[in-house]
Amino acid sequence: MIYVVSRLSIAEAATIINAAITFVQVTLPVSLVLLVIHFMSRTNQAVAWSSLGQILHSSIWPTLLRSDSTSRKSTGFAVPTITILITACTVLVAVAGVILPLGLHDGPPFIDHPKYVTANYIPDDSPLALATTPNRFKYLYGRPCGRTEFPPCLNIAAKSQNTPTASTVQVLNSTPQGPFTLQYRRFYNEVPDLGTLYSSSGLSGTVQSFLQQDGIFAVEGLIVDMTTDHPGIGFWNTTVPEADHGGTWSQDVLWLEPLTECIHTNLTVSYEMTDSGPFQDNYNLTDHGGFYDLIVDIPPLSRDGQNINLSRRAYRSAVLSNLIAMVYLNTSRESSFEGKNYTIIYDLTSGLSLSSLTVGHITSLPLSYLNGTVESGSFISTACQGFEDSDIANKSNIHVSCGAFLGPPLRTDEGDPETSVKVLGGGRTSTLRLSRKPAGQTVLWGIEKENFKIRSIDLMWGRIDDRYENDSSIWAIRSEGLYLPAGRSAFDVTALPSGPAHAAHETTWKQIYETAFARDDYLVDYRGTFDYAMRRKYQAIVEQNPVNGYASIRNIVWTDMMLNSVVGTATNATAFFSAYKPSIEYRMPFAIPGFILLAIWLPSFLLAIVLFGMGALRLGYMRDVFNHTSIGRAVVGASSLRDENSSNQPELFVPADSSSETAHDGNDVWVGSEATPVTLFLDRGSTYETVPLESTGRH
Repeated sequence: MIYVVSRLSIAEAATIINAAITFVQVTLPVSLVLLVIHFMSRTNQAVAWSSLGQILHSSIWPTLLRSDSTSRKSTGFAVPTITILITACTVLVAVAGVILPLGLHDGPPFIDHPKYVTANYIPDDSPLALATTPNRFKYLYGRPCGRTEFPPCLNIAAKSQNTPTASTVQVLNSTPQGPFTLQYRRFYNEVPDLGTLYSSSGLSGTVQSFLQQDGIFAVEGLIVDMTTDHPGIGFWNTTVPEADHGGTWSQDVLWLEPLTECIHTNLTVSYEMTDSGPFQDNYNLTDHGGFYDLIVDIPPLSRDGQNINLSRRAYRSAVLSNLIAMVYLNTSRESSFEGKNYTIIYDLTSGLSLSSLTVGHITSLPLSYLNGTVESGSFISTACQGFEDSDIANKSNIHVSCGAFLGPPLRTDEGDPETSVKVLGGGRTSTLRLSRKPAGQTVLWGIEKENFKIRSIDLMWGRIDDRYENDSSIWAIRSEGLYLPAGRSAFDVTALPSGPAHAAHETTWKQIYETAFARDDYLVDYRGTFDYAMRRKYQAIVEQNPVNGYASIRNIVWTDMMLNSVVGTATNATAFFSAYKPSIEYRMPFAIPGFILLAIWLPSFLLAIVLFGMGALRLGYMRDVFNHTSIGRAVVGASSLRDENSSNQPELFVPADSSSETAHDGNDVWVGSEATPVTLFLDRGSTYETVPLESTGRH
């Protein structure tokens, strides 16, 4: 049977137990002595009186009643001092027994020497885990093939999976951080046809949102970082070493981290909230430098393969976006000025993306949000991304998504619903960076080498073994991280592509730019229209970091959607593990009673050892002292206690003469303060043994 008590630490519980034991230790002898006095016979043998005297005088009653045995009158200084110390130590031991445990607390763990231990899979019981498709071994890695501009289907008769060539698969499978350890969280196996050859397809949708969390945690198949500074996911199948007290170990994890850069357009949207809500036919676009201070020359696009500059691309897209907006409003740099308002009137035929339906919402917008023509939108997106769908897919064409973002509305007043609310719009770009922890170490990455257009294929990628650095079937890149190549999923529909989940990041970015913030009936209210906690979190992020807060919002939403879409299947049967060893720390102020007790005990104990070691005290002499100071032996005259003025012959000793102040009531004898000096005539060096009291024949 186990009892659980809350709100108590181990030290506090130990203190309570010690206090209870101390109370029993003090009160039990007190109670028993009372019973002895009540039930003892008035006539006993002399040796019995010695035993009774020991019981009675060893209790606390003589001290409380100030009887003879507690008198401190003695010749010299040592005996009274030691008597006081004995009483003080008795109290001090009880106090120390109660106070000392209060200083005990759990200390920091100590790390043991690392060694290989067994790692076991720990299942997750969250709603996200329950929605994860079981039987992961049935997952098929075939990808779209056979149709126009798709890679050809390989060995249809043998029903093989349409994966890359055998040599490419061997290279990409050389480490656990490759595309064949990435799967969709929820999948189904398609019926094969000309376009899909024995592949698994993923299901989109947010089963469980973790946006309100802030930290690093594990879910089924992933490590998730939901901090606003550097969110991301790591593919890890939650295999943990066995340890009683925990420990530490290092493990290579394939990590996907969204990177986003935002540049202010220096244009704000303002509107008034009324009883009918923010949906109005007009609003103001205010110039704070986006028009009148717009540069003349369009910034060049830097295309240097993996050395990508997201800030420059964001700045380029912001300039082009403002230029198109300025053309739509029929204004110029010279005619605009700081604080100039441009009233936008919305109607169904205007084709505006920034309209009364989007103002007041957290919304993704195309860079040409005031000019909805396909030509302008395609031109500005290509100018930011740096590639078109007809370009060849390779290591230099990096996947980049571009767009504008209407952030969470911020009040410009103190809550008056009749005044305006300013919303900052920002041109932005984003991409995905694959990194390895710990940072600072370079590894070898591989990208599948094919000769297809971007709209036809999603190139496979992953970390590869060093021996394949010069393999002709892949592009090898040695670096800390990898910017992922652009593929067909960046242009296709927002459904997850069939086969490996290596291109899910592209589909997720496409959903963020086109659907996740575009409507209110999404499974999770990422717009914060009806979910106040979601909107308040976005507002807090922007308030804490007005520069990068908008980028952080997109990154955490991407992370939340990705963790609901993919899992990692790589497992480790063992781990190089350093176990934690428990420790105890002590708070020294609680040890003060113990130190005082130690200061009394240590010299007393050492002095006693020295006396025994030097022969100044012998056990035989001590036994004689105990025998001859017992009350029974003194009463029958067999004690060596003598009046100093009497002869050395044994005689009955009376503790007070007739001149002493005595009082008799027929039962008790009270001895006055002027006691007769009594000497114990024993030789410290004698070797004879005292005759037992039962053999003296005197009763």
